[in-house]
Amino acid sequence: MILTTSVRLPSDFIGPVKNLTALGVKLQEQALENYWSYEGLGRVAAHSGQIWKLLDTELSRPRGVYVPSRPWRCILESAGRILRSQAERKRIFEHLLPLFTDGAKSAAKKLYEEFKAEGNPEKFGYLLNVAEQLGEFYAEHERPPRDFFEFQRKPEPKRFTYTLAPDDGSENGQAARWRLEGDQLVGEIKLPIVPEPRSKKDWRWLPFSVKLPAELLEKLAAGGVLCAPDLRLKVKPDGELVALLDVKVEVPEEEPSGNSGCALACDWGLRKLVTCTVVSREGQLTPPFFVFWSGLKAKLFRIREHIGKLQGLRDRYEKGSAAWKELNRKIAAAWQKYHRIQHALAHAVSTLLVLLAKIFRCRHIYVEWLVGLRGKKGRGKDLNWWVTTVVRGLLFRLLKYKARLAGIRVFAVPPGGTSRICPRCLDAGKHVVSPGDKTERDSGSWFVCPSCGWQADRDYAGSLNIARVGFSLTRPLSYKVGGAALPFPSRAASAEVFREAMAFTTTLGYVCSVYLANVGCLAKLLDMQSCT
Repeated sequence: MILTTSVRLPSDFIGPVKNLTALGVKLQEQALENYWSYEGLGRVAAHSGQIWKLLDTELSRPRGVYVPSRPWRCILESAGRILRSQAERKRIFEHLLPLFTDGAKSAAKKLYEEFKAEGNPEKFGYLLNVAEQLGEFYAEHERPPRDFFEFQRKPEPKRFTYTLAPDDGSENGQAARWRLEGDQLVGEIKLPIVPEPRSKKDWRWLPFSVKLPAELLEKLAAGGVLCAPDLRLKVKPDGELVALLDVKVEVPEEEPSGNSGCALACDWGLRKLVTCTVVSREGQLTPPFFVFWSGLKAKLFRIREHIGKLQGLRDRYEKGSAAWKELNRKIAAAWQKYHRIQHALAHAVSTLLVLLAKIFRCRHIYVEWLVGLRGKKGRGKDLNWWVTTVVRGLLFRLLKYKARLAGIRVFAVPPGGTSRICPRCLDAGKHVVSPGDKTERDSGSWFVCPSCGWQADRDYAGSLNIARVGFSLTRPLSYKVGGAALPFPSRAASAEVFREAMAFTTTLGYVCSVYLANVGCLAKLLDMQSCT
């Protein structure tokens, strides 16, 4: 598994990287234009070697521009990555399309087994992404797409990532050279110093020395391997240009660990961000844990509404005027704050979920599949839905890679009916306003089963049913301490993991306005004697 960390290069890199980006974007446009057909993507898919070699034989260099051999290969490799990803998306699209003939919900159930059987985590990501996009298309058009090119528009590249992989090694490369000296990454990169280089003298080696973050150095010390970095230009919301070096380290993945019959089942919610319960094939093992985020969610709403007001004020002025620029600067700053909070939230909660899974030695984390939560027509205009869905998507992506590093596998479970079926008797239940108000309401937060009388939080019921689907169980789930269910796995939790989780939940509540309900119950579940 490759982890990437971005480090900022000196400001004298900005101009040359900007020149290189312009060349790269032109070539990406040329490559997509040349290969955007069934025949073209077919040739890309059939090529098994380095993709730059195929493009080198079929694409011409820009006229009147000089590009050295090795940088040219690096540019071709970057363009080829886009083509290969589109060819893979096309293959998966053609595989999944027949499943959607009966609708998106029916497809979700069929897809789940494919997701579980898919061994390659990267291909799993493609499967999930294409399936979600298919579900969104079906929700908007009420039919599946006719072909791949109706489903996927030709990408219009506006950015360029300069991959330094097709070269001659780290210290003798003809496009870039780099080495590790203590906590510094030292090297040089060959870049064009003018927008349209005409000869060799228009390309120069620019040296750099950047300090690597402690987290990356720890990965290298633990056996990680430094890989060829990527170079890109980032435009910040306020318009500032920054040259970034994406430092990549290949780290060994943990073998799947924990009890294969034990999983953390997670249900998404609007009032609560996540509700999770530990469940085994034999029965429920813990009470639910609720991750609340009402304070932080309200803050995101306020920032988003403030951005809308600023945009309205800005549009009253002529574009480029002093007043327009000042308001645009404030909008950029507000967006930066908004995205910073989103990422901090997603990182914190994904880490917490992995810690809970480690405490109870879960082999899997079952998460409600997001495609069932995508909006119907017009729903994307609902601010509550929009903010929550974006956070869920980011949280899910971070959860997948963090869990993989811990030897835990994450699977997306189709959500159809998970909050409407009673997990205790499997009869249909109903949603009501609250435990004290049994008025039936579709958006009610409380679940009641008329058949067996069981009632609980709606998202709690959903998490239990997600576990049932994850384990492919067709029977109800039991939950009796000391009875039919397995005993709590208190002895499985080490002192280190337990203390880490308890300290982490305290930090969550203080820093992010997010807190884990039932943390007191978590302490009781774990045998404190085993944590000393």
